[in-house]
Amino acid sequence: MVRRSQNPRRKTIDIRPIAPPGMLAQALFARCYRPVVNAWAAVLPRIMAEYERSIAMRDGQPSHLTIGAPDLITDSISSLSDLLDAIGRELSDLVLQLLPELREWAARVESWHRGQWRGAVLSATNVDIEAVLLASGTPQSVRDSIAWNTSLISDVSDQARQRIANIVFAGMRDNRPARDIARELREAVGLSRQRSLRIASDQLVKLTSSLDRERRAEAGIRTWKWRWSHKKHGRPEHIARDGKVYADTAALAGDGVLPPPDDLPGTLPFCGCRSQAVLSLG
Repeated sequence: MVRRSQNPRRKTIDIRPIAPPGMLAQALFARCYRPVVNAWAAVLPRIMAEYERSIAMRDGQPSHLTIGAPDLITDSISSLSDLLDAIGRELSDLVLQLLPELREWAARVESWHRGQWRGAVLSATNVDIEAVLLASGTPQSVRDSIAWNTSLISDVSDQARQRIANIVFAGMRDNRPARDIARELREAVGLSRQRSLRIASDQLVKLTSSLDRERRAEAGIRTWKWRWSHKKHGRPEHIARDGKVYADTAALAGDGVLPPPDDLPGTLPFCGCRSQAVLSLG
């Protein structure tokens, strides 16, 4: 069945690597991360209104009532803290509401990857594995990705809340102008947006790299070739592995096949390397 007749001496067949398109990462950000970032941007006016009210209430008191009696400052901080806690609960509810979007995204990536893998195997071997793929069900990596991204989306929200809290509480302590606080709050939300974009890109690589490994295992392919991502600041050890062939276990190594490295393609943070399946005909 496999296309060996074209070259009877051929011992292996390289199956083309699967490179996920950036639009899938953009979709993850737009559907699952951006709503949380936008929600924090939307509540900044509420936070600023409470900050300005607290500053005005404190500054409106005679100095002999505030010196040595910090009750007004404490009350102001407490009001801001209560507001941030309430907003945090609202955002936690939003994260739960985003779960259907996240599940749909993960299913879309799995479907795309399945089609790419089927086409790559068919092109390399002239064998159509559609029935095998359909019978395999939902890969574990899809379920893992949903859980992982749920945690990360919550973490993006929690980190935004902490940044915002640090800014407003420090502003209260130092009696800083509202315009300065407003600018810093916008910058804090901007940092959350940038982080979310990076996470979405990395999570796409994580999911598709896991799917690469699962699909190989389903097909009984135990060797693969490291493909460096050619990112600008690639890890030196990953660059050195580019093009080398590895086995899934040390027991399968030998005859030009290396034992598995300490880390696999796409597993380290923001690693864009891929694994290319190598089918042995021996």
